[in-house]
Amino acid sequence: MEEKLVNWTYSALEMLAEVHAYIAESSASRADKYVNDLYNSTEKLKKYPEFYPPCRNPKLQAAGFRCCLFKKHIIIYEVGDDAVHVLAIMHIKRNPTDFEELVS
Repeated sequence: MEEKLVNWTYSALEMLAEVHAYIAESSASRADKYVNDLYNSTEKLKKYPEFYPPCRNPKLQAAGFRCCLFKKHIIIYEVGDDAVHVLAIMHIKRNPTDFEELVS
């Protein structure tokens, strides 16, 4: 099986920066570690893009998105022919309707 590229969309990178900024308010080093670990957790998608199940949210599932949990955040992604596209990072306590903005 050929490895896929993991492509982070601009909006997903912005969300990752927001996570970093929020955590950095209390500890810059903890923010660095959390964000690096979250980012690196997507590396397994290169070899196993369908490792995580389809999202539970019906609209996201219907759009073919998959969700993986990293500590207190959900990483939403889709599998393309040659790449895995990371679309969003959302805190687990966010309103599920916020997730639907991705398919609107």
